[in-house]
Amino acid sequence: MSKSIYIEIPDELLELLGSEEEAAKEAKQSLVLDLVRRGKISKAKAADLLGMDLWEMPAFLSEYKIPWFNYSKKQMEQDMATLRRLDGKEST
Repeated sequence: MSKSIYIEIPDELLELLGSEEEAAKEAKQSLVLDLVRRGKISKAKAADLLGMDLWEMPAFLSEYKIPWFNYSKKQMEQDMATLRRLDGKEST
């Protein structure tokens, strides 16, 4: 199920986007991407809402500077330490 909403945009934005259809597409993408960025929906749900294959999402998200992996610095350091430890065990 879906609902329609209506927003007013300045003519200048409509001219930049080219058409009302393109403006509607951009508005939907922006809303979905903002929800992903804020952690409100998963990347899989975003792909579904945008009618995309999940495999297309990493490249699409990168166009908007949204990382596919949301690592904190601490998580990355822990993973790197684990990898170093595992690497050291295998080489002995």
